[in-house]
Amino acid sequence: MSAKHKGKGPQALTANHLREGFVVWLTPDMGWSPHFKDALLSEDETVIDQMQAQGDKDDSDNLITGVYFIDVDAETKLPARYRERFRVGGPSYDTAAHIKKHGVR
Repeated sequence: MSAKHKGKGPQALTANHLREGFVVWLTPDMGWSPHFKDALLSEDETVIDQMQAQGDKDDSDNLITGVYFIDVDAETKLPARYRERFRVGGPSYDTAAHIKKHGVR
């Protein structure tokens, strides 16, 4: 189940792809993209309800996990909070290089 929409202004729906682990955003065609530039941004409550329904369905179908809405800055069209802007840039270190150097724990 995704978190209920609570924010103000444009919203995007985010999650993690269950198999790959990548951060993903819901797109206008109700698919998922690892690129924030592809994200569906909306303030329309009807569209937000559709986004939530799609997130809940894909979560139940085990395609994604950790679904929630994020606030988006209306002017920059980027996530409003630092945590979400950080997630747009991907992992802060190269996981494959870390495992190669230190092994898997």
